[in-house]
Amino acid sequence: MKRIIFFVALSASTFWRVASAAVEGSIEDLLEMGDNNLISDDPLTAIKYYEQGIKAMNKEVDSLITGLSLYTNSGTAYSSSGDERKAVEMYRQAILLYSNNIDEIVEKSVKKEASELAAQASFFLAMTFQELDMNQKAVDAYAFANTLDPNHWASLANMGSVLQDNMKQSAEALAVYNKAYDILTQKGAEPTDPPEHPEYVLSQLQYRIGLAISYADKQKCVMHDDPTKEVPCSEMAASAFNYAIELDPNNENAKHMLASVTADATMRRASNTYVTQLFEDYAENFEHSLVQELGYDGYQRLRRGFNRAFGGEEKVPKFKLVVDAGCGTGLVGEQFRNVSDHLVGADLSSSIINEALKARPNLYDETIVGDVTDVFKKLKPIDLIIAGDSYIYFGDLNPLFESMNEGLADGGFASFTLENPAKEYEENLSTSKPDWRWQLQPSGRFAHSKDYVISVGTDNSLRTIHYEAMDGFRKEGKNDVRGHIFIMQKHSSTAKEL
Repeated sequence: MKRIIFFVALSASTFWRVASAAVEGSIEDLLEMGDNNLISDDPLTAIKYYEQGIKAMNKEVDSLITGLSLYTNSGTAYSSSGDERKAVEMYRQAILLYSNNIDEIVEKSVKKEASELAAQASFFLAMTFQELDMNQKAVDAYAFANTLDPNHWASLANMGSVLQDNMKQSAEALAVYNKAYDILTQKGAEPTDPPEHPEYVLSQLQYRIGLAISYADKQKCVMHDDPTKEVPCSEMAASAFNYAIELDPNNENAKHMLASVTADATMRRASNTYVTQLFEDYAENFEHSLVQELGYDGYQRLRRGFNRAFGGEEKVPKFKLVVDAGCGTGLVGEQFRNVSDHLVGADLSSSIINEALKARPNLYDETIVGDVTDVFKKLKPIDLIIAGDSYIYFGDLNPLFESMNEGLADGGFASFTLENPAKEYEENLSTSKPDWRWQLQPSGRFAHSKDYVISVGTDNSLRTIHYEAMDGFRKEGKNDVRGHIFIMQKHSSTAKEL
């Protein structure tokens, strides 16, 4: 999964530029010249000045503040130049310098400033570890930053993102998100580097709190003021998502997840904003996470199901124009390349398409960034539409199928996968609501009834020529996800139908 840094404190170059300007002397001059070059986006020249300043420092360190600034800003310069390993070394030197000398500082104001600088050095060290996929070290460095500076809210917020997204420790993430939120809303103490737009940050924290509650496996939820009173976790998650929306009415992620945990049947599809942001955030490590970590094989099973619809792979014809709808990194498109004369990859996320072009540079003849319902109409007539795990962000399939019907040539085909709810949940739905059509799941993806999919296809001149279950095509936590494959053909009065 992509390393996400949600909250970034004031830049090192700006913070320590202020500290260095108040001190005079040759070492301080080198620090100032390094800072000026770092601000001017010339990290390599900045590094030269910082290195000279570090060499000139006495072993006793005449100024702890200056020494901390030299090492930390040097780390920032190395990071800006792309040398993350050297950045780690410099940030560690800053923390070591602090640890070896802080007990000798008597003046309270200097001691406080040194602790804040060391906290920032530890914070930047943690972000660097996060970039290097060294998750536990990132968590430890974020925790140390908060120990040095208890009002350093950003270290807690970022620690939560590592715990939740990278280490799957939702309960631990929940605790630190709440601490970060408390720091930003407390009275009587100023948070370190308060955000320029606090409502936005507080909304993001509440959204992340809601996610952590939703995904904390086997946890019980209780009221803060009465730990003996257990409440449904979905109710607490909904409360967090609701509050996130109150703080920022434009928080589309919170709106989507609120609908998910409340099983809002009025939600007909995920917003383009939600889906785009989802894949923009995870584009870089999307395929590794999906295939290696979640065991996804739906793209292979879709092609095998398609072959069976035609009576075997050797009987599958060539298609003049094929559209890979919601193409992602090209997993599905690669399966159908050998039956495509002209293959188009379409996706809402420009970042995910860029990843597809890097991973499979010769796969697509054309790529389009946009809503697939618009793409179908633009490219008609289409001979084959393929969609692996991309229609799961639609609840109401009718508008989607209408656009497929309009875009497909007479006798054209659509081959796609959808999700089923967990077996026990499907049984409950079948009993309580036999005519259920779609259900928004806690994962934020829609599950669909087989009968509903076939029916909405029929209503749009799309006849189901092949169906098969596709259980266990990926994992959700420790559980297998259930799905199904549909192969449909557009009715034609002239073209041959299967």
